[in-house]
Amino acid sequence: MKRILTPAVIAITAILFLNGCLKDKNADTETTSATDNSICENEFMRLLPTVNKIAIDEPGVQRLGGGNSVLTSCPDVSVPDSALQYPRHMIIDYGTGCTDPVDGKVRSGKIRATLTLPWDSIGSVITLSLDTYMVGSIKYEGTVTLTRTGVNSFHKVVSNGKCTKSSTSAPWTILFDSDHDITFTSGSNVSSDPQIITITGTNSGTDRNGTTWTSNITTPVVRDLNCTWITKGVVELTPNGKPTRTVDFGDGTCDNKGTITIEGNKFEFSMQ
Repeated sequence: MKRILTPAVIAITAILFLNGCLKDKNADTETTSATDNSICENEFMRLLPTVNKIAIDEPGVQRLGGGNSVLTSCPDVSVPDSALQYPRHMIIDYGTGCTDPVDGKVRSGKIRATLTLPWDSIGSVITLSLDTYMVGSIKYEGTVTLTRTGVNSFHKVVSNGKCTKSSTSAPWTILFDSDHDITFTSGSNVSSDPQIITITGTNSGTDRNGTTWTSNITTPVVRDLNCTWITKGVVELTPNGKPTRTVDFGDGTCDNKGTITIEGNKFEFSMQ
């Protein structure tokens, strides 16, 4: 027995099909804010273990009274102040560009550290300023304030952070601020130990397209100085006017892969 589709049935079928297509077409696939957050986050998180590894052994910063020493050829490190003077300054200088022996990236410019007390003193406040500091072709700017809250812990605030890439045909700028509590799980007092930290807290910023975002670390992020990228942790990030994204940096494996989940849809991204 033949069935004849009436015009009404055909119309309803067409509408349902069209709605399904529109739903797929309108799916939220925007990942720029999450990707840009990770670009800034990756290097700003690295600053504390970098400075810690150097400060532990640097005369006049941690335990000793002398100054004016140089630790390595990349970077050059100096403490220009007279013995036991505070505030005290340490300059980490990558010059016009050298290959960092820790992660193999080319860095240039300076990290300038000002300490109110010896590095290993609880309550010491260390202010980091970035002087034409670049990693590859990305320039990092801003003020980083570190407060030592315990033997293995710090509070870190990034103010007026900016990450800029200007050497391409499509230049971009990312604005970035953060407020984090950081715990060393290895390396807090021994420079030869792996410098590994866990991080909790919040970020905010503006991505390269001008969209603002806020984020919250829901599973502590892990940063191992010996790895080029963030290796573990989960961040919930909300761009202005859009649903919250879940950014998963992985299971601890040292690679540049992460995933972003938006309303049940998962996308892989690569960290720079």
